[in-house]
Amino acid sequence: MEIIAFVNNKGGVGKTTCSKLMAEYLSKTKSLRTLCIDFDPQCNFSHQYLHMEIDPAAPEGLMPPIHPDYDPSNPEDQDWDGRSSIAEIFYGQGVVPYPTYVPNLDIAPGHAEKLLAAESVRRSEVVEKVHKQLASFLNSSDVRAAYDAVVIDTAPSKGPLTISVMKASTHIIIPSVMEEQPVQGIYGMLQLWMQESLAREKNRPLQLVGILPNMFKQTRLHKDILTSLQDNSAIGKYVLPVKFSQRIVFAEVDAADSNPRSIFDFQEQHVAKSEAMEVCSYIAERIFA
Repeated sequence: MEIIAFVNNKGGVGKTTCSKLMAEYLSKTKSLRTLCIDFDPQCNFSHQYLHMEIDPAAPEGLMPPIHPDYDPSNPEDQDWDGRSSIAEIFYGQGVVPYPTYVPNLDIAPGHAEKLLAAESVRRSEVVEKVHKQLASFLNSSDVRAAYDAVVIDTAPSKGPLTISVMKASTHIIIPSVMEEQPVQGIYGMLQLWMQESLAREKNRPLQLVGILPNMFKQTRLHKDILTSLQDNSAIGKYVLPVKFSQRIVFAEVDAADSNPRSIFDFQEQHVAKSEAMEVCSYIAERIFA
């Protein structure tokens, strides 16, 4: 089972869009049983597939809706409130993924308040209570039997949640807008990747698929920064030869009333679908070859 994470400690670089496109490519085009995981307290990834609700305990945060399989009359469900999120791994509880409108694609949504609580665990306890929990969940026999691939959206940070993702993943991708501030986040992620690589067993490497130019515009600024990254002797070899452009259609398909609801349901000649196919197929070949 391949575990693919999109990481960058800078916000606004399009990690959620990249995660969504990759997950739908694997599930729709490759027919792989895919699990999405939302590890960002903002829960934007979750909101793509579920009608997330306002958390009464934290009005600024979101929580998952009642699970479609929840049956309060079932004795087995009497100790469950009917909601499940990936944050349950930090509280010793089971995670029940939700089905999505995409065949072969389930999601373990975020829960803002619980994820933020995990992020703020005391440093002396963080390794046991946070760092190891996602890897333990994904290594369980139930998860490995149910899924072929996992795609994780992460928070814009280098904190405990992101480190937990690094420790659980088999592959990471660093998306970045070709602008000064987002590019700075690349170096922070490369540093975390190298630290995790040194700490891992040799037979379980953490593969860096590459740096993915995202929301690319045909402007001099974006072209010059991309060229400078490609020419950089230290990181140029990691810059992927494919990129996602700035396209409004990537946001439009997120609307609940959009038709179609996936880029991969557009006609073959559609420019956004062609680009998504090119990028995702390149990444998939690097991972699954």
